[in-house]
Amino acid sequence: MASRTLLSKTCLKHSLVQAATKKNILNNRTTIFPGSQASRQATTTTTVDTATTQGRQASFQLFDFTNRNKEDVHLVKFTSVEGKRLFRNAMVQGHAESFFKLMGNFSTQSSPSHGGVSSLAMVLNALEIDPKRTWKGNWRWFSSEQMKTCSPAETVQEHGIPFDEFTCLAQTHCKVQPRRGVSYNEFLSDLETVTSDTTSQMVVNYSRACLGQQDRFAHFSPIGGYNKAEGQVLIMDVARGKYPSVWVHTKDLFRAMMTGSKEEAGRSRGYFVLSNYEQAKQQSPDILLASAISSSKLKCQDCSRKCHSS
Repeated sequence: MASRTLLSKTCLKHSLVQAATKKNILNNRTTIFPGSQASRQATTTTTVDTATTQGRQASFQLFDFTNRNKEDVHLVKFTSVEGKRLFRNAMVQGHAESFFKLMGNFSTQSSPSHGGVSSLAMVLNALEIDPKRTWKGNWRWFSSEQMKTCSPAETVQEHGIPFDEFTCLAQTHCKVQPRRGVSYNEFLSDLETVTSDTTSQMVVNYSRACLGQQDRFAHFSPIGGYNKAEGQVLIMDVARGKYPSVWVHTKDLFRAMMTGSKEEAGRSRGYFVLSNYEQAKQQSPDILLASAISSSKLKCQDCSRKCHSS
């Protein structure tokens, strides 16, 4: 069954959220606050009217769906009965090809702000790209700790990486096509292509708040499948200690990607199509010329962080 998540405003103290109980909820609705694997996908209400803190009554709103229609966003847990049904149908439709290599390389982000670098490492391993350096022992493997970001490690630890810096980092290892400000139909076309092919992957950069989830910053995660008949897309969430992988409607995900980012002066988020350049060349020699024309690298001075000159 589909479940919805409960989000507090960023200014709301975590301790205050935990203090709310059934007695605080209107209309006898119940609220499940994230505290265990089973309850991370919270259910029901979006508003708490009263809470008692140190003998005083406090009124606050847990979440306001801005830029949304009145209906709630439905997130279907991947491991639920409904989630499994959606996945089976996606396989029948031929749009789960990207899932299996991702699943074999599924990793959990090492810190709350490492969604971008962890998603990239997971995708690079799924694409079987050689990092050309050892990870541990004699093994060559991508890990988030190996990623040399443009921004200092302390900045990434606190704020993560923005859209352009993800592009900077990805293009040093693979062919990347950043998609920002594209139309909904373009997104669906890319989604259909990537999920029906084993040689490319998609990473989405979206606002959790638009999906009713908790997070201060934009989040990155790979896409594992597409149920075209029902308009559902599978987000393989790398923040596995916080949220499970979920199915979400393509329109809701597109809206979450197109929402302006405070970290980047209001520019929209987007997604990336990544592929193994060497494998693509072997499959089609003509791709060499096409790629040389279409994949001009993002220079560091064009990156939003303006980290280095090149």
